[in-house]
Amino acid sequence: MLNKEKKIKKILKKIYKNKIVVGHSNSSRNPKMAKFILFKNKQFDIINPFKILKYKKKAQKFLKECASIGGIILYVGTKKQIKFIVEKYAKKVKMPFINYKWPAGLLTNIKNTRLSIKKKNILETQKKTIYKYLSKKEKLFMNRKYDKINKKFGTIFNMNRLPMAIIIVDVKKEHIAVKEAFKTSIYTIGIVDTDSSPQYIDYPIPANDDLSKSINYILKGLTRSIIKGLKERKLNLKKEKNKLFLKKDEDKLNLKKDEDKLNLKKDEDKLNLKKDE
Repeated sequence: MLNKEKKIKKILKKIYKNKIVVGHSNSSRNPKMAKFILFKNKQFDIINPFKILKYKKKAQKFLKECASIGGIILYVGTKKQIKFIVEKYAKKVKMPFINYKWPAGLLTNIKNTRLSIKKKNILETQKKTIYKYLSKKEKLFMNRKYDKINKKFGTIFNMNRLPMAIIIVDVKKEHIAVKEAFKTSIYTIGIVDTDSSPQYIDYPIPANDDLSKSINYILKGLTRSIIKGLKERKLNLKKEKNKLFLKKDEDKLNLKKDEDKLNLKKDEDKLNLKKDE
């Protein structure tokens, strides 16, 4: 019990240190966020740190399960101050991410998304092969075309199917992503500040969505759970492979036994024929 209390105290210290509890001003508060607020400050709403812990744990548990069954998890965060944080944690787990601008219809029109990714891949191969034989004008045109597609879809090149879940930083800013995920029945994990609505978020995490310290702390925890899930998946795949190898060995042994039985039967038949003669 004492160890648990010490751990909780340490976590709470980190939450206060990173200013995760600091919400928006009282005037801009969304009424749907009232249950997450501990008290009103003179300037800001203060989020309940125990609620932050509770909802963060729920999201982490879900993400671990999601990664363990091979689900794609898309990271979304286009704010200037958090672009590099989103990229850093998405690359850690080799997951797709959007940190420039949400491409409209990314989830609702997956066919067009796949076509755009294909175009990007074709342009990449062209750059490697025929690029040096092109004229200056053609090179400029190809570079512009490639840069335009790469800005939109370069970070989701490994998204060959719809994601199982989306981690959204600032659900108010990324409202289009939230709507598209809701339409396509994709699970959403959202960092929700006091001025936002948690209505369409499956796993809301009440926290400050402006400070890079706050976002870094939450994304770090979520990414850790994804890493755990990916490790579990690797272990399960290894176990399945071992089972297959064992089954193959058993089948080989059974075949050998059947062959030996047939050979013995043949020998017996030969001996019986000799006796009859």
